[in-house]
Amino acid sequence: MKENRCIICGEKRNGLAVKEDYQIRAIRWFKRKVTRNEKGYGLVVCKECYPKYRKQKDSYNKKQGIYLAIGIIFAFFLAAFSGSNIGVAILYGAVVIIFMYALAQLSYMPSLVAEQKKEENRRK
Repeated sequence: MKENRCIICGEKRNGLAVKEDYQIRAIRWFKRKVTRNEKGYGLVVCKECYPKYRKQKDSYNKKQGIYLAIGIIFAFFLAAFSGSNIGVAILYGAVVIIFMYALAQLSYMPSLVAEQKKEENRRK
């Protein structure tokens, strides 16, 4: 059985399970293949750290939206003022959008399995 670790405080605790998404799988792959230091912990958010987690998750979601909007605005202006080089401007615009999305990932905070199920039930 995997040992559970809180993603906020790092302590061995039980709590709400973190959803295994592509970012977490990439980090686990990197730790397994490159650093050879994967611990294989089950990731959770403990009851004591949940308010801090919620604050960080809301901040991440907000940053992600703002950074993507800024990237799209820059891409639009590049295309609008490119003149005859519209193809190059679209390519640079795509690079700007990808870069801004990558900046948002610096404050990445994963979703919880319980929250994911709640969202699925609301959609039904």
